[in-house]
Order: sequence, then C-alpha cells, then structure tokens
Amino acid sequence: MADQDTTRPIVIVGSGFAGTTMLTHTLLRIAEDPTITKPVKILMVERHQEQMHGGVAYSTGADYKKHNLNAGAMSMDMFPGNEPPAGFPSFVQYIQQKAESNPDALDHLINPSRQLVSQYICDMLELAKQKVGIKAEVEVALRKATKLEELPGGGTMVQFSDGSSVQSCHTILATGFQEAAAPRFAKAVADHPRFMDQPYAAKANPFYDEVCKEADAKTLIIGTGLTAMDIAARMINSGYKGEITMMSRRGLMHKTYEDTPPDEYLANEAMRGEARSVDKLDIAKSPPKFLEAETTAELVRAVVKEFNELRSQGYSSPEILIYWERFVPDVCAKFPKKDLAALFADHEALITSSRVGVTPNTGLTVRHGIESGQIKVEMGAIKDISAGDNGGLKATYNPADGDVSMVKMQFNASENRPEEAHFDYVFSAMGNTSNYAIPPEQISDPLWLDLLQEGKAQAHWTKSGIAVGTDFSLLDAQGNPSNCITVIGVPVAGHMMTTAYAYPHAPHISGGKLGPNALGAMTISSEVKMVLDQKYEAMTNEFRLRGDGPTVSTPYMKTQKLAQPTR
Repeated sequence: MADQDTTRPIVIVGSGFAGTTMLTHTLLRIAEDPTITKPVKILMVERHQEQMHGGVAYSTGADYKKHNLNAGAMSMDMFPGNEPPAGFPSFVQYIQQKAESNPDALDHLINPSRQLVSQYICDMLELAKQKVGIKAEVEVALRKATKLEELPGGGTMVQFSDGSSVQSCHTILATGFQEAAAPRFAKAVADHPRFMDQPYAAKANPFYDEVCKEADAKTLIIGTGLTAMDIAARMINSGYKGEITMMSRRGLMHKTYEDTPPDEYLANEAMRGEARSVDKLDIAKSPPKFLEAETTAELVRAVVKEFNELRSQGYSSPEILIYWERFVPDVCAKFPKKDLAALFADHEALITSSRVGVTPNTGLTVRHGIESGQIKVEMGAIKDISAGDNGGLKATYNPADGDVSMVKMQFNASENRPEEAHFDYVFSAMGNTSNYAIPPEQISDPLWLDLLQEGKAQAHWTKSGIAVGTDFSLLDAQGNPSNCITVIGVPVAGHMMTTAYAYPHAPHISGGKLGPNALGAMTISSEVKMVLDQKYEAMTNEFRLRGDGPTVSTPYMKTQKLAQPTR
C-alpha cells in the first residue's frame, strides 16, 4: 500500500501582484531545486473573481484601457532589478513582443494599461508552471479567508467564509488594499445610485456609462490625487462633456510627464519630465543636512530649508525626495515614533504628489481639461455629502483659506463659513487604505480584523500597514514573530518606508521607500526575493524526503491541478 500523503500546502492569501509574484518565484525556485522529492502543493485563494491575478491595482473589473498606470513600463516588473530568468521577458520586452504584430502596442511603454499588467503576470505565471512541471501542484480557488490560527506543532489553520478550512505548512498574506469605501462624511449616500466609492471596480463601469451620457452634468470628484486624475481622464476620454469639480483640502495634484517617443524612452530609460538619475547628480555627493537635527521641530525646519535650497539649485522635487528617501530609516531610528507618525500623516499628500508623477495620457487629458475650464480644482474640507434636489447630491464644505507650503497648508476650517454645491454625480477618489490602526469598525477585511482583535497582529507604528520582522514574519501584539505566517505587499507599506533594504535597481544602495514607491512593483518583487532567500527551505521542507538514510529520489506521479487564470 502506498504511504498516505500527509503533506500540507503552502497557502497564499491574495492573488494580486504580490501574491502572483510570490507564486511565480516560488515555482521557479522549486523548478531548480534537486532536493524536492514530493510535488509541492500550493493553494492560492482570492476573494473576488475580477481581482484574480490583478488585485485592486490591476483588476480586470475596469474596462480595458480605461485606466492607465501612473508610471512607465520600466517601473513595472515581476523580477527584482529588471533581471528576468531566461525565457521570461521583462514588462518592457513583453510590450515589445506584442508590438511585433501590433506597432501601436509600443504606446504601452509610456501609457501602460493596468490590465496589460494583469495579462503580463498571468503569462509569467503560466511560464513558471510550465517550467516547474510535475514538481508542483497549484490550485487557485475563489475563497474568502476569515481566520488564521498557528498550530501547536507548526503550520497554520486557515478558515474561509464558506465554513471550509485548510491546514498549511506556511501561509503568505498578500491581501493587498482594503477595498475603498465611502468616506465618513458620505456614509449617508454610500448606496445612492449617483455616488461611486470604487472607481476601479466592475460595478463602476455602468456608472461611468451613465455619467458620460449626460452632456450638461455636473460631477464632483472627492480628491485631487492619482485616483481623482484617473477618474477625470476616463470620463473625458469616454466623451464626457459636462463640468468636473475636483476638491481636496490642499488641492495638490501630480506632475504630468510629457509625451515621449518610445525609442527615446528606451534609450534614456525615462520619460520627459521624469527625475534624472540621482546618483549621477551632485546632490548625492553628501548626506542631507537635516540629519543633524536634534528634535522633530528642528527636523521640519531643516527639511524645509534644505528642500528650498535644492529647488533653487535646479533639482526637481522628485529628484530631491528620491535621494532623501534612502535616509528615512536613519530618521526613524533617531526620533520618537509617535512624533514621526504624526509628521508622516500631516505631510503624506504633499510627499506623494511631489514624489510621483502621472503618465501623459492621464496627465495631459486632465491638464487640457483644466485649461479649457471643464475641470475646476478647488481646495476645501468636505463636511457632508447628502441627497440633493432632482435626484442629485449636495456637498457641504468649508473653502480652504491659506497657501500650500512645504510645511503644511494653513487651513482653519473653524474660520470659514460652510458653503453648499449641488452635483448630479459624485465619485470618491479617497482611494483604498492600508491603515490597520483605524477603529475596528472601519477594517473591512474579516481576516485582519480577527488577527488584530485577537492580538495575533499589530498595526505598524506609521499607521500604514502591519508590523512585520525584517524577514517579513507577522509580529503579534507583543512583538513576537510568527514561524509560519509571512506578509508581503501593501500591508507592509509602513515597514518598507522605515526599514533599510537594498534597492533592487541599485543593490549598493539601501533605504526606505516613500509614498506609492513603497507599494511599487519593483519594491514588491524585491520583497518576494528577500522572503524566499530567507524562508524557501523552511516553506518547502515538508516536500523533501525525511529520515536518517540516504536521500532517494522518488518519481513525480501526481497530476497537476492547475486552475486557468481569469483575465
């Protein structure tokens, strides 16, 4: 009688960019591992069909080509340092291959479609499955994880919303963002037919269609950041002729990169308007002066002074911040975490808008809309969104009073008289969240709610994501690392900002990552490599022959269970 197979699978919760990249790289390691003697079982679970192998960021829910990325193709890769293994193209090479039969595809170098990224990671996963062959059994299932327990003898028990459960030898949490929800001031209209809280979801497609049919409609977009620009660009590119008002407390918007011919982009490895290679500039010859500050008040003053000095010398805001972000871990080691968390929260929008630009298709569309008067950008603190006249919505807000500066916009809502404005439609561009320090009722994911409430996890001190160890092991409420639970991707945004890791594109440099850069593709693919460098053997130990005798290879006779990815 054949021995009963008692091996437990590796479970990956989440099939977005982080989860699928982890699966792909794990399969590549298994393919090259001669010590594996049993097929490695891997179960990937995803809660939403439209997010399979795309997540929120690259979901197949939004209409194809309606939303572009906010960066060029070179920043989007599954392989650290843009060094893919033989037979696996980089994202740039993937686009070039498509251009062989369709030259228009080269525009994706400058204006990459979010869903093209989903296709790319699906195809890379398929190549990895082909390479690993029968050395791995991969199952992809549509399930919602709700609880996670560590077992006394090692491994975990993962429970799902349908009542089923599975024991794993190791669980990787790649759960991505919490879904966008209506902001607190708009809770009363969360289900209103003219209010949209998830502009990237499949349910938003008919909403966009309805909005764009009305030539004289007035639309409010809550926010002025990347999501707000995506919404406005999609509306205009879809034929919307009405008015658009974009409103946020500071009115901060992202710089637009200029149209750049593909050949020029490839030759210079940048779009027109992107930051120059910082390490080739004089700015990198000496550390920033603000590191000499002794208090957080001195730190703020020193940062403002040095920022203005460097701007006057001709350095752009992204160039300054790209260089400075490598020193964030040094700052975090020097000052009280509570004070730094408040500083990060105060300046997050300013840092993000100064650090990251948008691709030409999105940015130029929005810029032309502003110049033509179709788009109005206003500063104001929205107090309430409620049902208005004629089936529309009413916004009550305090207009901003003050200037935006490197320190903080001087905004005092108590000195302003609330105003009202009526709109036919309202989009929330508040975005998805990675804040796990918020009140429990605002945490939409039952898995993370359980982990936090039971003390099996704790929020990162920056309030952005979850606390993990340097090897990405989940830390419990007492700071103890898990032996069999690893976290990657969006939930470790705060950790990536404040911890010095080698940069994938420049291994001789280490440091943190600011703003969206903490969630970028190269950062996440680098996390995957670091996790596997430290944990691969332990993760796959159950699939090696055990005992004191000589190692004997056994044939791989089992049939693969490969679920075809949905695009």
